[in-house]
Amino acid sequence: MLPNSVYWMLANSYHPPLEASQVLSPSEFQKFSAFRFPKRRNDWLLGRWTAKTLVHSLPAYQQYSLDQIEVHNTPEGAPYIQLPGRTARAECLTISHSEQSALCALAPGLKLQVGADLEKIETRTETFILDYFTPAERQLVDKFTAETRAMVVTLIWSAKESMLKALGVGLRWDTRMVEVHGLDGLLPVSTGQGIWQKIQVVEQLTSQRAWVAWWQHRDPFVLTLAGFAATPAEIRSVNLIEKKMEG
Repeated sequence: MLPNSVYWMLANSYHPPLEASQVLSPSEFQKFSAFRFPKRRNDWLLGRWTAKTLVHSLPAYQQYSLDQIEVHNTPEGAPYIQLPGRTARAECLTISHSEQSALCALAPGLKLQVGADLEKIETRTETFILDYFTPAERQLVDKFTAETRAMVVTLIWSAKESMLKALGVGLRWDTRMVEVHGLDGLLPVSTGQGIWQKIQVVEQLTSQRAWVAWWQHRDPFVLTLAGFAATPAEIRSVNLIEKKMEG
């Protein structure tokens, strides 16, 4: 695995043969079977399949079958990889679901803490923007035309979710504790499909973490990745490596 890299994969429910018994460990299958609602059960399984397939695509993990690569959650809800005989976490894992699709990212080692989010582009109300965006973010939204407003609002919201996942707190924190600062050089929708673009993000509580964030438009979604490290030097050279499904 390459240092300073984030490996990522996007999948939807039409791609994998979602046979839970072939993907999940016995304990995971027990949890899967306990979900009452089919949508929740299917989203959870797709997220696990995507995470395990991503992990298994890397040489260091190819000796393990999918049902041996377990995805557990910390008490705060953040996912992590558990392998047979291993007790310590060795990477940062993040998973997001939307509209029968799943986005997963993995950063080897623990120097870079990363979060990922997948959001369908849709119109959100002014009340939503007032409740969850900072004053500076609301001003940022107002700089864009009505034609791009829905995408920009979705992008800001998604980047905030990715930052909160990287911090390991999710939506338990006030979303205004993290902030999107700039969307300079935003590519037009017609030419920006599938291209990672950097955005400026900051954390309100402390300046001791160096942040980096990326986003891309992949219709009908916005994908975001956000991460932090102790110094800017540790995040400037991060590579984003897409792992595609075979076949």
